[in-house]
Amino acid sequence: MNDMLSEELVTYLHKCGLSDRKIRNATPDTRMFHDLGIYGDVAESCLEILQLEYDVDLSTFCFGKYFPPEFSGKNVLTQFIRSLLPFNIFRDNCYNSMTLRDIESSIQSKVLG
Repeated sequence: MNDMLSEELVTYLHKCGLSDRKIRNATPDTRMFHDLGIYGDVAESCLEILQLEYDVDLSTFCFGKYFPPEFSGKNVLTQFIRSLLPFNIFRDNCYNSMTLRDIESSIQSKVLG
């Protein structure tokens, strides 16, 4: 599959619903939101998998620092409205990066935050 990612991480990504193609192209530096497009309910589900299946403590994790909510404003109307704003609060770069390396580290340390 992907020689750069551990077997455990590949299993986790499958549980999150990522396609084989996305997993095959991923590296430890691949970012969950910025590169894989994971956000909102899907991101919450991925974090829930960490918590329930890998016993990762999420008590200090701040979701909003890393992922936008489900409504990301990616339709044409919202993009137009966003373009009218003097500043763009919805920019992808306003979210911290969470890499697959961070996910793997949380699986090993049992803490994400």
